[in-house]
Amino acid sequence: MSQESTQRVPEARLRRFTERVLGAMGVPAADAAVVADCLLMANLSGVDSHGVVRLAHYVARLGNGTLDPLPDIVFRRSGPSAGMLDGGDGLGHVVMLRACVEAMAMARESGVGVVGVANSSHFGMTAFYIQRLVSEGFIGLAMTDTDAFLIPFGGRKAFFGTNPIAIGFPTQGIPVILDMATTSIPYGKIALAKAEGRPIPADWGLNAEGHPTTDPNAIAGLHPIAGPKGSGLAMMIDIFCSVLTGMPWGPNIPKMYEDLEQPRQLGHFVMAIDTQRFMALELFKARLDDMLAAYHEVPPAEGYERLYYPGELEGLRLRERRANGIPIDPGLYEELRGLGERLGVEL
Repeated sequence: MSQESTQRVPEARLRRFTERVLGAMGVPAADAAVVADCLLMANLSGVDSHGVVRLAHYVARLGNGTLDPLPDIVFRRSGPSAGMLDGGDGLGHVVMLRACVEAMAMARESGVGVVGVANSSHFGMTAFYIQRLVSEGFIGLAMTDTDAFLIPFGGRKAFFGTNPIAIGFPTQGIPVILDMATTSIPYGKIALAKAEGRPIPADWGLNAEGHPTTDPNAIAGLHPIAGPKGSGLAMMIDIFCSVLTGMPWGPNIPKMYEDLEQPRQLGHFVMAIDTQRFMALELFKARLDDMLAAYHEVPPAEGYERLYYPGELEGLRLRERRANGIPIDPGLYEELRGLGERLGVEL
């Protein structure tokens, strides 16, 4: 996204537009606000690949019935600390947030809450849910399966998804949140490059013939992070989110952008841990802040200004963009404006 070609859109304006677009597709106001919260947090944090660039896709699936704007979300608790939630093919943001609420409720009672999620869909930025958990004082872990796009270490064909995982801890300031895909880059960066009509680096992935490509439309698979380590982590996440929840796994998961006539059938997994079962929350935050202060004293390597802990840069970007507006590429801006025109919503 080149700085010269972008324009800054105020958060409130983009949030209002997103909510009204979803409302025009039959999504209740409260649920539309949840989706807007998630997408806007991604854009505000600088994770533009998971922001409003996804809105047109959600509208397409709401329009063809593979996303239900009024899902029957059912939670069944199976024990003091565990349960399963059926998302009813609803918007993944709404489904996963409900799972977080249930996990926190169990954690308050028993110290930990674990929820497996079935029949969900793309839920945006994983850190969004961890942010909700840590804001309530919990330690959080969240993950999701996605359709096959990771080429396993030593293989020649995609099998697992990018399968993101996020872990977070509350602090007195910007929380510590590690949010990462198991591929060397998240697929969202490919989607963003497509929307903006720009090439990608040749080392991001391979085409269907197994060759490097700079064409985001030709990408058929991405490399795992750290070779066999990323490949193995992707498998672990698929087991939690697919096998354990009764959902399709690996290549059997309907593709987000190709199998448009099928519900996504995604599985998620979330865990909330009550920090106060170990020590007082404020004591934990103070101890962690002491650790972060010491971490910041590590001398930076040549070419680096300072060290940032996981989630810190995103927190700083959020403050800056909240004050100065969200940069939107002209190609994406026109896509959003056209979407609004079709639905009678002004951008």
